[in-house]
Amino acid sequence: MLVSVTLFLGAQVPNVFVLSPRFLGDRGYHEDEIGVVMGAFSLASLVISPLVGWFCLRFGHARVMAVGCLVAGAGAAGFALADGPAGFAAGRALQGFGFAQVLVGAAAYVAETAPPGRLGEALGLAGVLTLAAQAVGPVIAAVLRDTVSWSAVWWFGAGAGVAGAAVAIALPPVARHEAADDGPRGPAMAPLAATVLAGVGFGAIWTFLADHGPEAGAAYVTPFFVAYVAAAISVRLFMGTLSDRIGRRQAAAPALLGHALILVAMAFLGATWQLVPIGLVYGFCHGVYYPTMQAVVVERSGGRRSRAVAAATFAFGGGVTGAAFVLGPIAKAFGYPAIYLVAAACGAVAAGLVWWERSSAKSAEAWPTAPPTSPS
Repeated sequence: MLVSVTLFLGAQVPNVFVLSPRFLGDRGYHEDEIGVVMGAFSLASLVISPLVGWFCLRFGHARVMAVGCLVAGAGAAGFALADGPAGFAAGRALQGFGFAQVLVGAAAYVAETAPPGRLGEALGLAGVLTLAAQAVGPVIAAVLRDTVSWSAVWWFGAGAGVAGAAVAIALPPVARHEAADDGPRGPAMAPLAATVLAGVGFGAIWTFLADHGPEAGAAYVTPFFVAYVAAAISVRLFMGTLSDRIGRRQAAAPALLGHALILVAMAFLGATWQLVPIGLVYGFCHGVYYPTMQAVVVERSGGRRSRAVAAATFAFGGGVTGAAFVLGPIAKAFGYPAIYLVAAACGAVAAGLVWWERSSAKSAEAWPTAPPTSPS
């Protein structure tokens, strides 16, 4: 429970900044400049993520998450004090360095303690409060912006980071997972590549929707985040065992295809109400494929669970980072709808990659129809 609360508080930092593209757009920054500022978060996360698994094993999961919360909070404070794009980017980068430690540390904590037969369920449930933060954060940001100021939004994020550190440090230590518990290592390149491609779609939404929405006729974008989170949480609470029961491939491939199709709908956004069904479908698909792909990578790690979680997070972050830096210039040249069509194509390729790999002889055992249950 403490690890979920830590995630919830730590996740408030980046999630109140979901509206920062609107803040930057109102001040005259162009799409590519917004992409650089927002992408600084993703780039910093990408740099630190592969190291977090080692940090956890060396210093302990609780300390890593506590330091991450404090660094993320410092980034929020830095953004509040900044007065130009370089300062804004630096603040976002600090948030990325910090939150990556929180996100990977928490997932690694859960992965180290979850039984193999319920790995997908455990990873999904661990992220429920993180998803809640994705809905609560933008709402809090909108209320503070409208009733107080933008500065109040950024300082709220800083306070959430400090609160998260206080909870994280109370987490009990976990024993290192033995490789023998998970079996031999397996090929993970295809699921990691699919995770990268899925991250492009996530990044397209989280980086640009706050600015794209009003331009497309959606005066408020918070309905998307509320609907997305409601669907994603519902899936993890009531369908969390799906990939454990029917198999990783059977769960991940259709969810990735749905992810691609709803991004096409985002390209044709024209009213605020449309964000509700788009958010519901996207949340359902993300709630299925994200923990499923994490579970696949962990299962192929030969017991190196913390490092496997770091690798999966690095892959997803790579897609998000690519979206911020590559899609920004595309949006400037062709408009926001073009980037959602590009992201949709990436999602379709990810679905095909997951399906294709299972059909090859070498990978037939890597995507079992249903994972074995834990020994009784």
